[in-house]
Amino acid sequence: MSEYRLFARSALRTAITNALGRWSPRYGAPRRILVVKLDHLGDLLLATPALRALREAHPGVPIDVVVLPGSRVLLEGSPLVDRVLRYDSPRFRRGEPKRDLAGASSDDRAGLLQALAPHRYDWVVELRGDEWTAGMLLGALRPARRFDRGTVRMRDWLSRRLGRLCGRCSTPPLHEVETNLAIIRDAISRLPDVPCVEAPPWPHAAIELDHLAAELAPALDLTQPYAVIQLGATWAPRAWSAKRFGAVAAALRAAYDAQVVVLGMAEDSPLRDEFLAGGGPSDSSFFFGALPIPAVGALLRRARLYVGSDGGMAHLAAACGTPSVVLFGPQNPARFRPWGPRITILHRAVDCYPCAQVVCVRPAEPCVNLHSVEETVKAAMALWNSESPDPGLKNPRP
Repeated sequence: MSEYRLFARSALRTAITNALGRWSPRYGAPRRILVVKLDHLGDLLLATPALRALREAHPGVPIDVVVLPGSRVLLEGSPLVDRVLRYDSPRFRRGEPKRDLAGASSDDRAGLLQALAPHRYDWVVELRGDEWTAGMLLGALRPARRFDRGTVRMRDWLSRRLGRLCGRCSTPPLHEVETNLAIIRDAISRLPDVPCVEAPPWPHAAIELDHLAAELAPALDLTQPYAVIQLGATWAPRAWSAKRFGAVAAALRAAYDAQVVVLGMAEDSPLRDEFLAGGGPSDSSFFFGALPIPAVGALLRRARLYVGSDGGMAHLAAACGTPSVVLFGPQNPARFRPWGPRITILHRAVDCYPCAQVVCVRPAEPCVNLHSVEETVKAAMALWNSESPDPGLKNPRP
């Protein structure tokens, strides 16, 4: 089913739900709110401004959230929500064809329904769900009011399409932060002036990082300036060449005697050889799948610079306030770029952009590799040399 057909169905569900619930006292005064955000790390971080706005607009109202199992670490213990529920949606599993219903565990669905059953949710906020959650939540919970992504995306698409037909200048698509805030626009008294993407405080993460670093990279001095470089990417067409990252690391070492910390998933460990072949310092500290997300957050908070491809770690770096150079390929940075100050985006649109990111039609030279080492080093050095930002200018509109 096409994406926009799903959006249209979601918008219709919302219109019917809200029309039927308009005369209910639960319509305007929620006693409990359920948020659905079945998305991965970076996308969930981009939803934190909306969660913050909901929390501040409805103090004292419990807010529960349904997320993917791998993303729950971003909200467990967070002041933004009261309870985190997990659902392993087959539509949003990495590395598999997107499906709406097939492949979901009946135990997983039953567990979610059991967790929701004791509570009566007056409002359901669907920041991003699938067909099963959309139908189940309306049928089982019978909320008085629904807010959904499909309505906002359809409205945005129609507005831009009509603008082009009428000869008006086309407005850029909404960034994901703006999309999430637009979904809850009618649920809060006012939109935040400066939306801020938030990483959890993770109070024990710094101690955990110190212990792991001492064990795995004893030569790394976390009190001295270092750059974090992320190799690989969840989707292969997003990943800039590891060899070129090595050249960037070599330039930072030569210019600033910078320590270099290399991150990656466990399956990215073979990229170490490519990184070293590009001139990457042999004494770099390598962490391939060795650090839990809270420890990575602590590492990024102390870093002088982050350099990586488009992906979840780039969004986490932005949320931690780390100056970042992020290389984009198949995705549209107007919609998906990390949100915050001191972030430099490198992107070159090609004739096949944007794409589904699964199989590149230019495998010999994917679009992300159109970025040169020289321009990336220049962007990295500009951020390394820049002054600290005004603390009052957190996360402005990119």
